Amino acid sequence: MKRNVPVLVLVTAFLLLLFLTAALLVGCGGPGEEKNGGSGGRDDRAQADYDDGFSRGRADGYERGRDDGIEGRYDPQAPEMKGANEDYLLGYAEGWSVGYEEGHADGEKEAASGENELAEVEAAMIAFVKRNAAPGLEFRIEHIVIQGDEAVGRAVCTSERLESPYVVMKRGASGWLGVDFGTGIEPPAWYPY
Repeated sequence: MKRNVPVLVLVTAFLLLLFLTAALLVGCGGPGEEKNGGSGGRDDRAQADYDDGFSRGRADGYERGRDDGIEGRYDPQAPEMKGANEDYLLGYAEGWSVGYEEGHADGEKEAASGENELAEVEAAMIAFVKRNAAPGLEFRIEHIVIQGDEAVGRAVCTSERLESPYVVMKRGASGWLGVDFGTGIEPPAWYPY
């Protein structure tokens, strides 16, 4: 009979473990209680605060990330916030991270696009200036500013000492087209140089 005692202890322990596992899986609440332990919507409020924080953080993060992407910086650190509840702050931090990455990627694309456009305008300006200048002169373009579908720059002669005339271009269906070139012209009011 001594041999049956350890088996009986093992069977009892196994049944107790099975009972506890079933109790944990089913839960302790009765059939009418809410899923979240009968808290009366506490988790709903927490989720709403989190969602609000996430939404705001994503918008703020996107804006900062886009600016950083355009300027060639990468600093995804969310600003420190105080005075909000912890669910909102958690949502804000996670939203910031997502928004920053999205904005940074878009900013980098925008910067690359702007650099490509700047190179395109510069090439068109040099070609326009060479067609309208004395043969044999070489130029580089400085202070290019693009405003909508207009661009202005200064043509600097690199082969002789001459004045630096303004070059005015306009974007057309086939690319950038020369509008005006010379020292006696007035640049548009928005041109800062």
